[in-house]
Amino acid sequence: MNTELSLNDFYNLHDGQTCLLVGVGGNLKLTPPEWFDYPSFGVNTIYKYEGWKPTYFVGVDERLEREDGAAIAEIYRDIPKFIPYPDRDSWKGDNFYRFHHRAGDLIIGGQSPYQPNGLVKPGITYWKIMGAVMQIAWYMGFTTMLMIGVQHKPNHGRSEDREHFWGTDVKAPPDQPFHFWFDEYKTFVRAMERRVKVLNISADTYVPEDVLPRNDWREWRNT
Repeated sequence: MNTELSLNDFYNLHDGQTCLLVGVGGNLKLTPPEWFDYPSFGVNTIYKYEGWKPTYFVGVDERLEREDGAAIAEIYRDIPKFIPYPDRDSWKGDNFYRFHHRAGDLIIGGQSPYQPNGLVKPGITYWKIMGAVMQIAWYMGFTTMLMIGVQHKPNHGRSEDREHFWGTDVKAPPDQPFHFWFDEYKTFVRAMERRVKVLNISADTYVPEDVLPRNDWREWRNT
């Protein structure tokens, strides 16, 4: 990727296309990303997945930068990586593109990410990583977003999201409330509904269909 590109060059780059949003849930092995030949977004520790690389990468967390940042910068050197400023200003490397992480409500009336300067003015906010990914994909013009590796398996009424495709993240807080993810999913699905269709095609997923509309991954597998 040409390192002289600016963030604005990604606006509407994929107008009308389908993309794949790849989470790191324990169910990812049931729908491997290499089955789907679409422009893709990988997140967080997806760099540990061997034999496949996403088209784009998004990371937002301080812990991710601290523990995995050097590996991501090296392994994904040639991949455009979207990270927030001012949060991750210390994370350096090739092909980093920095969007503005603003404070405030998830959606500001009349100021969606789907506008030429939407990732900078006013910028975006989010609660979890997929909230950032959805908005970046929206900015790029994708009109269908397919989600895999999204599990949110219940554990005594809360989400057991420490289980990843590579094992258990013992450092992550256990039993986080579902609303941390589900309320955000619903907000962006609703905000984008006039232009964008979001479909959870993950196998062994526990996200209610009124949160993320669901579809069968077999309808979308193309390799």
